[in-house]
Amino acid sequence: MQGAVREATVLVVEDDAATRDVFSVGLGHDGYRVVTAESGVEGLRAARDQHPDVILLDLSLAGADGWEVVRCLKASTATKDIPVLLVTGHTDLERRAREEGCAGYLMKPLRLETLRKAVASVVPPHISSASSSPSGRQGVA
Repeated sequence: MQGAVREATVLVVEDDAATRDVFSVGLGHDGYRVVTAESGVEGLRAARDQHPDVILLDLSLAGADGWEVVRCLKASTATKDIPVLLVTGHTDLERRAREEGCAGYLMKPLRLETLRKAVASVVPPHISSASSSPSGRQGVA
């Protein structure tokens, strides 16, 4: 179906429920379809099952930390092209985030507007399924 438009999907992998909710509601209001996970293992499963257009990834997670999750995502042909925005309270990790393959690095606490701009710079809220998404995959309904 050429020219069809769909909501871009954002996967939020965050163990703090309040932060997860703020991100989900804010991005949902912007027109994104938001999927959430509260651990690294759940995040990896959701990335494989949902094929999001971008992943917001907390660094400090139970089970598998953010670095492990990024390495697993980038090692898999199914998920390697999904942009990952690392969201963390840890300082001075931007260089490592880029080296690990992250598309960006956001410091907590952060304003919702900063989050919105970062996500929109990677993928707009609505994308055409006739064109490739920034991750290099065709749109998935």
